[in-house]
Amino acid sequence: MSESVRQNLPASDDHVTVHPSPDQLLVIRKAAELIGWTVTDFVLSAALDRAERDLYEHAAALEAATPAETDPTGPYTALLLALS
Repeated sequence: MSESVRQNLPASDDHVTVHPSPDQLLVIRKAAELIGWTVTDFVLSAALDRAERDLYEHAAALEAATPAETDPTGPYTALLLALS
């Protein structure tokens, strides 16, 4: 997995269970194999990538709604604050 906020996430006892169809699992398995990852690593990475993108977009939308300052790092700062 690439370096990102993933490394700073606290350990948790939460579990996520998904039940893909056989066709969906085949696609996921083939994609994971292409890059040498396990299905679990691939699915977790995809979920985290999506979560980071959604958090960033939400932070950017909040920043755009309150344009009090023109600091271009505002959305990044909001994202980091949301993750802490």
